[in-house]
Amino acid sequence: MSKKKADILRRGKGPELTGRIVVPGDPEYNSARMEFNTFFNRFPLVIVFAQETQDVANAVRWARYWDIPIRIRSGRHNYEGLSVVDGGIVIDVSDMKRVEVDRKRDIATVQTGQRDITLLKTLGSEGLVVPGGLCPTTGIAGYTLGGGQSSLSRPLGLMIDNLLELEMVDANGNLLLANANHNADLFWALRGGGGGNFGICTTFRFRTHRIDTVAYANISWNLNDLIPVLRTWQNYTTPNADERFTPLLTIVSGQESLLLVQGVFLGSAAKLRQLLQPLLRAGSPQKVFIEEIPWLEAVERIANTQPDSEPFKSVGPFVNQLLPDKGIDMIQRFINKPLTSSVSKSVLLHGLGGAVAKVPGNATAYFYRKALYNMSIWSTWSTPEGAGSGIRWVEDFRRDMLPFTQGVYVNTPDLSIKNWSEAYYGSNFKRLTQVKAKYDPENIFNFPQSIPPAQGWL
Repeated sequence: MSKKKADILRRGKGPELTGRIVVPGDPEYNSARMEFNTFFNRFPLVIVFAQETQDVANAVRWARYWDIPIRIRSGRHNYEGLSVVDGGIVIDVSDMKRVEVDRKRDIATVQTGQRDITLLKTLGSEGLVVPGGLCPTTGIAGYTLGGGQSSLSRPLGLMIDNLLELEMVDANGNLLLANANHNADLFWALRGGGGGNFGICTTFRFRTHRIDTVAYANISWNLNDLIPVLRTWQNYTTPNADERFTPLLTIVSGQESLLLVQGVFLGSAAKLRQLLQPLLRAGSPQKVFIEEIPWLEAVERIANTQPDSEPFKSVGPFVNQLLPDKGIDMIQRFINKPLTSSVSKSVLLHGLGGAVAKVPGNATAYFYRKALYNMSIWSTWSTPEGAGSGIRWVEDFRRDMLPFTQGVYVNTPDLSIKNWSEAYYGSNFKRLTQVKAKYDPENIFNFPQSIPPAQGWL
């Protein structure tokens, strides 16, 4: 054990840190502190990789005893790098990966260290499905707590709509159970209130679905077909569109361009091909793949089109009504806007509606239930000089799209947003501050744009 680690662990007679502990000077420290968004470069005092729930509780009590800032981490995917903090403690649950399946009731009990792809594969081997995310390496904790938008959102709803109960370590290091009948206010808040605001979730229990084979579509065009493709694509997100199909549209401009529609359909390939005829007549498709394939193969195909770990800026506003031509033209203008060659620009449109919209906006903390789709604006850069123009492009894009969008998905935080409380939570924000005041009145779990306790919030 290094002298620095020994000094940290021996800090007086306070609570003990347990678990796999990493501090500056350890060989694994640099890799342990890295985020998915490599734009951020922060240096915590200590990183605790919890092996069990008691390690989480001990870390909370230790941090409170020494008055050290806390950050919570599962998959490291926070867009603003907020799961790491300089000079603080990172409580990381990624080593906690146990999955138990009740096959009689089709309920999965899952520790929150699971990554999206490993959970989907583990359950898929049992013929079971939850609506997990698109990116394979996202941690299920943050993904779920923000809502959980997936390739099955329209037929199965959000991840939180399949969450039956959870266990959470609170600000006192105590383990709480939350479900519809026990700590129901906390259960409401944690379904869409975002990660890290109320405590550290260690276990989720999900309702699962039996799905084996799905129809999957992968259709690509030249970027010049953006306007007719987007105009047609968004019709698959309306209330009267077939809820068995969740459409995705990826638009990329940079050193390589891409215009790609993907989607999973709970039905036959013949039915899906018929459903997609308007889209197949839009522009001039270059490649068309519409086949029935195993669910896990569809998961892999979608995962392979998601961004890798890189420096980036991103934000995800919601679109509540079909974009008029002026809005579509604006997307085309920003995608084609000349920037330095080191910057790549993209937009991912993620179909919502269907089962998502059947839940009232105040039934969970996830507010934007009536949105047709989410619009994730993304830039990345290959040289440090590209960071400024890439970040400005995202911020200008979001601002110019305000007449056509509403709010922002809390899982795509953007620290440049001034009215973030309304943007993330709409009219649910006041109730969230009240829940915060009940379960974390001293605001132990705080970070930029975290939910404050009701008292003293101006």
